[in-house]
Amino acid sequence: MGARPSPGSAGGASVMKAVRVPSRLLRGVVAHLPPEAVNETAVLSYTHANPFIRWLFWQRLDTALDLARIGPNDRVLDFGTGSGLLLPSLQASAAHVTATDLDVSPSRQLIAAMNLSVDLIDASALAAWAGDHAGQVDVIMALDVFEHFTATELDTVSARLRPLLAPGGRLVVSGPTESLAYQIGRLIAGFRNTYHYRSVFDIDAQLRQSWVPDEARFLPLVPRAFLLTRYLPRPTGG
Repeated sequence: MGARPSPGSAGGASVMKAVRVPSRLLRGVVAHLPPEAVNETAVLSYTHANPFIRWLFWQRLDTALDLARIGPNDRVLDFGTGSGLLLPSLQASAAHVTATDLDVSPSRQLIAAMNLSVDLIDASALAAWAGDHAGQVDVIMALDVFEHFTATELDTVSARLRPLLAPGGRLVVSGPTESLAYQIGRLIAGFRNTYHYRSVFDIDAQLRQSWVPDEARFLPLVPRAFLLTRYLPRPTGG
């Protein structure tokens, strides 16, 4: 099955809205990070003075949640949770939420501030956690994180995430197109993508070795800055 790209929500269906975390709280939980790390959390985009930039980034979360199709009994892993700004939306939709990142201090602050019930896993402990939870995760959210991995690192992460999924499980990925228009827009907004190793198209080509794209959406229509895709595990021998 191939992905079905579209510019926005499909068929006029209602799109689940992400919980809009207050700007002051978002900026507060990343205030202790160095500037380059703050940029990579995208908090400054969600709280940007430009309303279009704010709209685009919140719309990205809305679209990701719509693609995820999270049910009330689902167990969700937020891989690369960053500031944790997706966690309030995941808790409102799912039965159980786990989040992981290299630095979980921002998300720990947000969880405490919003009184969320989320399990935090430091990236160094993820391998052991994954071994104990094989087949127990319904949805993995990996939003704007894979572009930070080299090809070898992405292969390792993909192989670690795939066994986590229960029957019917899915992986939702968002990534930048790295097009000229995207690069110009990022510069105008005042950001640098210093740690991006690849575009979302490179990521997609590599993931297709182990995953089947089920549905894909570009944001915005013009220019196409981000591609979001729902993947299913490729059947063995498929």
